[in-house]
Amino acid sequence: MDGVLKGFFVVGAVLLVGYVLGKTNALGPQGTKVLSTLTFLVGLPSLMFSMIASRHISEVLSPTGLISVATAAAVMLLFAIVGAIGRWGVRRTTIGALATGIVNSTNLGVPLSLYILGSATFVAPIMLFQLAVVTPVALTILDLTDPSRKKVSLGHMLSIPLRNPVTVAAVLGILVSASGLQMPDWALDPMKLVAQLTVPLMLIIFGMSLNGISTAQGAGDRVPTFLAVLLKSCVHPILAWVLATFVFHLDPFSTFVVVACAILPTGQNVVLYAVRYGVAQKIAQSAAVITTVLAVPLLLGASWLLG
Repeated sequence: MDGVLKGFFVVGAVLLVGYVLGKTNALGPQGTKVLSTLTFLVGLPSLMFSMIASRHISEVLSPTGLISVATAAAVMLLFAIVGAIGRWGVRRTTIGALATGIVNSTNLGVPLSLYILGSATFVAPIMLFQLAVVTPVALTILDLTDPSRKKVSLGHMLSIPLRNPVTVAAVLGILVSASGLQMPDWALDPMKLVAQLTVPLMLIIFGMSLNGISTAQGAGDRVPTFLAVLLKSCVHPILAWVLATFVFHLDPFSTFVVVACAILPTGQNVVLYAVRYGVAQKIAQSAAVITTVLAVPLLLGASWLLG
């Protein structure tokens, strides 16, 4: 339980820094936009490539990894289906689906895995799934459905993913990982150094966004936000427990691992994408805040019941 509280303290402290910066307007009216652009164009691609390229894709094929991937995909699909039925729009539905399936696996998942489970490798499968599969697909959808984009040729549309730095970094990382190529330290270390700014910057952007986005939900945002929180904080961990217990028959410790990973709150990079693309910002922010608050008692309860 101490590890859970310590992980949340670290995240909360950096969020507070961002909140103060936003409240005092210390970085000016364009501060959030500049930081989000820097993170999106430089920090996040460096993080994605260095992390994917230095790990083997086969890590996702472990039982705990398969459960983490399957449950995340399931809740995102459920949100997408409801969004399509409710005609919430492709872009809003995409951000909402990300809010249900993208977990805070880096700045909260890593310390949680390290302090409670004894190793930071338990969150590697969900990291790889989010970075190598979900993020490139989601950003491609957001790019293709951008209302400000003029009508272009089919060839231009097909090349859109290749002009997104996050997608390019993920694809290159997958190619290096799948090939078994061991990149030398002198090539990876500069990217790892730049990647270190990504997590704190995303947290700071999240904290600053708490000032720039009203906490009041519009009529069109309440239902998507409620559904995202319900799927993320309730359905996701229950589904993980069911699969671990009745399908894969995992031991109690491994069951706690997958349940804890499912309980992790919405990742702050979803807020970054919402800010970057100017869509569903209230949904992303509210889901991230609410699921983070709910994650504290849920993780403590899971550690008591399953630990």
